[in-house]
Amino acid sequence: MLPQSIHSVFVFPLRRILLQKTLTVFAIGLMVGLQTSAQCLEITTSPEAELFCPDEEITLTASDGFESYTWYYDFSNENSDGTLYEETDVNTLTLNASEWAVTYWYVETDDPGCTEPSPTVVWDGWIFAPIAISHDENTTLCPGDSSLIENAFNGPASFQWFQDFAPIPNANDAQYWVTETGFYTLEASYPQCPNYWLSSGVGPEFDEYNVVLPEIDAQTIEDEVILSIDFGNDIQWFLNGVVIDGANELTYAPSETGIYTVTIVDQNGCNLTSGPYKLEVLSSEFAVSQKWLVVFPNPFSDQINISASEDAKAMTYRIFDLAGERVRSGVIDTKMETEIRNLKSLLPGVYVLELLPLNEPAKRIKLVKQ
Repeated sequence: MLPQSIHSVFVFPLRRILLQKTLTVFAIGLMVGLQTSAQCLEITTSPEAELFCPDEEITLTASDGFESYTWYYDFSNENSDGTLYEETDVNTLTLNASEWAVTYWYVETDDPGCTEPSPTVVWDGWIFAPIAISHDENTTLCPGDSSLIENAFNGPASFQWFQDFAPIPNANDAQYWVTETGFYTLEASYPQCPNYWLSSGVGPEFDEYNVVLPEIDAQTIEDEVILSIDFGNDIQWFLNGVVIDGANELTYAPSETGIYTVTIVDQNGCNLTSGPYKLEVLSSEFAVSQKWLVVFPNPFSDQINISASEDAKAMTYRIFDLAGERVRSGVIDTKMETEIRNLKSLLPGVYVLELLPLNEPAKRIKLVKQ
């Protein structure tokens, strides 16, 4: 046995050494335990970004070295209580960005040495506003009218307009003027994803009013030609394309030779223009004032009746159009009512009936063919 003094010298230091070793082992074990229960899963993305084009594929890769992985997604930045996506024994997921909007992902493993879920990673695979068309509420067109349609939201850089699902050549701006009926759609792409095109879907659809154009009619009243139309508001008559001041009624009495037209506004609010009406206004020497001769009806349709007094002499007749072309001719019997028949084939318009009594000056009458 060692002396007490020697025992104290050797035993107590040995106890201290053993105690220090025990504490060291405990500390190491505690550190290992902390490291085992600490964060052991991470996620990386490829491509390495948060914003993706909808046509891109994204690969999520978790830390390797574990036998199982459970993937979750959420729509808030939380790595708990997410929605189960997949349980797998591999540490990667490959997904299409277009199937997911702003989405947060995290992963867990059932390895007892790794009890904490990974931090979240986020991606946005649908960063663009939808494509929509702004247009006038009224999509029914008047003849010759146009209506503006345009991209409704800012952001897209490239555009293509479609009519009835076929691309419209050179229609590549944010706006387009519609002049024809049909379905109109727009496809557009954003500068971040120039190869990915979004569509507005079907519509709007444009129709056209079924309109009736005004038609100028002419009739002779007391040797005066009167031009008329049957309907219209905001009426304006024109001579050779020039406005006739004050000519704003359904009827107009022309005083000059020329081409007459008229514009109106119909019940749909459409501005309509008649076809041209060529008129030759005859001088006073052509007017018939002789009471012994009556020509009727005027306007006529299929035939003209000529009634002469008893002292009327035999005469021939000729009918001319306003271009001076003779369209009919013949002989009129005397002292009886005579019919000039088979005039239905003449085009509507103004004609001149020329009567040629024997040994007397020619007499001319303005007639209107309906």
